[in-house]
Amino acid sequence: MRAKMKQNVMVSVLADNVISPLGETSEENYQAVKEGKSAIRAYAPMTAGIPNGFVASLLSSDFEELAFRSAQKAIDASGINISSTRTVFILSSTKGSIEKLGQTDDDKLYLGNIAQRIATRLGIQLSPIVVCNACISGLAAMILASRLLVSKKYDYAVVCGADCPGRFIISGFQSLNAMSAFSCQPFDIERQGLNLGEAAATVVLGREITTKLVNNGCRRQVWQIGHGYIKNDAYHISTPSKTAEGLYEALLKTMNGIDKRNIAFINAHGTATLFNDQMEAIAIHRAELQDIPVNALKGYVGHTLGAAGIMETILCMKAIDDHTVLGTRGYEEVGVSGRIQLSSKHHSTIKTSFIKQLSGFGGCNAALYAQSVGVKPQEFNDSKTNGGESANISYSVKKKHQVHITPQGIWLDGKVFAIDKEGKQSSLLTALYKQITGNYPKYYKMDGLCRLGFIASELLLKAERDEGSFTEDTNKTRAIVFFNRSSSIASDKKYLASIVEKDNYFPSPSVFVYTLPNIVTGEIAIRNGYHGETSFYILPHKNELLMQDIIETTFMDEQTTSILTGWLDYEDSEHFEADLYIAYK
Repeated sequence: MRAKMKQNVMVSVLADNVISPLGETSEENYQAVKEGKSAIRAYAPMTAGIPNGFVASLLSSDFEELAFRSAQKAIDASGINISSTRTVFILSSTKGSIEKLGQTDDDKLYLGNIAQRIATRLGIQLSPIVVCNACISGLAAMILASRLLVSKKYDYAVVCGADCPGRFIISGFQSLNAMSAFSCQPFDIERQGLNLGEAAATVVLGREITTKLVNNGCRRQVWQIGHGYIKNDAYHISTPSKTAEGLYEALLKTMNGIDKRNIAFINAHGTATLFNDQMEAIAIHRAELQDIPVNALKGYVGHTLGAAGIMETILCMKAIDDHTVLGTRGYEEVGVSGRIQLSSKHHSTIKTSFIKQLSGFGGCNAALYAQSVGVKPQEFNDSKTNGGESANISYSVKKKHQVHITPQGIWLDGKVFAIDKEGKQSSLLTALYKQITGNYPKYYKMDGLCRLGFIASELLLKAERDEGSFTEDTNKTRAIVFFNRSSSIASDKKYLASIVEKDNYFPSPSVFVYTLPNIVTGEIAIRNGYHGETSFYILPHKNELLMQDIIETTFMDEQTTSILTGWLDYEDSEHFEADLYIAYK
């Protein structure tokens, strides 16, 4: 396959929407935040069947309906022809309708199927894409959309992020001791943890500016996004790097070619957990961005998971339109090392761009640059409205080495891979582990999806080493991109079993962390020291052409020279498939 695309070209925000406990529109949410309002409150024990009380910001909505409403509102405001065959729907979520697990057919809860139902109701004809990359999902979805538009695979992208925390999600974060008993205090010396939040947020993106954005011949400001990067810590699946390696690299790449003097602020993840906030401060300091104001918005709406990246980006755009740097609610005294500029109060600004950053389980980190530019109607198709012209880049993407694993057997580069006789008493995956690795005890802590991905990657990388094509710089130049349809359903069911009965309520943190499918990319990154992009996508079904498009655009990060990629689906011990290969450009 051949990819031809432009780098460093930006796409325009045609419309947006935010639905949260603070309001039904982006403007309502922004005005509430500007007024210092917070939707975070205390919930009594046994709320949603959770024995312990908690502090959060909730709507108690149906996930599918919430995401649909937000997307429809944004589409209505955009002025685009949604029935165009050149429009893609991208949904970002960590757990979707997981709170219904055990109450309906599993198939109805698969995020790809939910996204397909939403897309159909919206009138979008093409197959949707779900980004399931832990807490960075929203930013990762906008980065993907930007790549797909810049590469001219689509004209428009409707990008919606949503999550609806309930018994499953809240009990899981409680089991991790990550939640604060009070309203969260990002970056503060007294911070005790996060508050979960419920929201849906949508941006409609386009390669060109619509006439609805600019009228009456007047010049006006239009928001554009681009320059987004995803990098991995390769450190731990649930704890950020002590040196902030992944976020530091993402910030460096994002800031390449940008004058930091023009940045109004860095909007941080700012979960108010001890390790996250410290890591973010280190990343900002290492990237020499400590003179740029930093803020965090979790004190207003909580951590909205898959909605966070999109919602917070929209609020930041609204703030700059209002010439404002929003204060960090809950912050009083600095509680992180490294000199960064924080304030609980709003400040004025005349600058028109910002950086948004997020970090998540699985070691993933993302950073995105956004800017407001002035345009006139006659400039619709001018290169200046798309961030300037860049040279066309053309390259061939080649498959190298391929492994296929199902319950029926293993095939490596088209040949049957035989299991040793002594291994046949173990499960297929464990027999493979003992035969080809055998010295990595973390394997036994992994769930089925991670074991499948780990074993498949070990076979591929051994074939690469045996061929002599392995290079020492692979740790920074290799990405990991996986696709499936069932997310982490096996671990979801296992975790649900630990909380379903009131008298047998023992939520397990070691199981809960594996209810995020992107953890498998983190496990492989840690094993091999890969600091490149790690991404996980969920599709309604195995769609080779759509997967190919996403894989091609991953190479738009020019640092990426190879990708460990393919289909990786694990429903249970009798229903799984790994169909992976290494892609090179």
